[in-house]
Amino acid sequence: MDRFFDKINLFFVQKVYAQRLGLEDNVKLLVDDVGSIDSEETLVQRIVAVAMPVAIIAALILLSYGGYMMVSSQGNPEKLQEAKSVITNAIIGLLVVLMSVGILLLLSDTLDLDAFR
Repeated sequence: MDRFFDKINLFFVQKVYAQRLGLEDNVKLLVDDVGSIDSEETLVQRIVAVAMPVAIIAALILLSYGGYMMVSSQGNPEKLQEAKSVITNAIIGLLVVLMSVGILLLLSDTLDLDAFR
């Protein structure tokens, strides 16, 4: 029986090694002090590097919270409406952040900042 689960595990799960996850550059980018922003490229890169993960994590937390509120409303229309508004606001907030990052990328490409090439 254990061999069956091992084969399923090998089939569905890919191995990930911690030697190189590609996080070193992002951590360095976030930890550096504000005085190291020397160009518009660096500013745009930092904004995108911070905004995207924060927005995605906040949206997931708020969507989960709204789903929990919806399930636990027990048919109460007021609680159900509140849960729907939390979910709607989470989606709108995520879309606003994604569109603002898109605008930053468009501006950096238009102004030839080479921030994401």
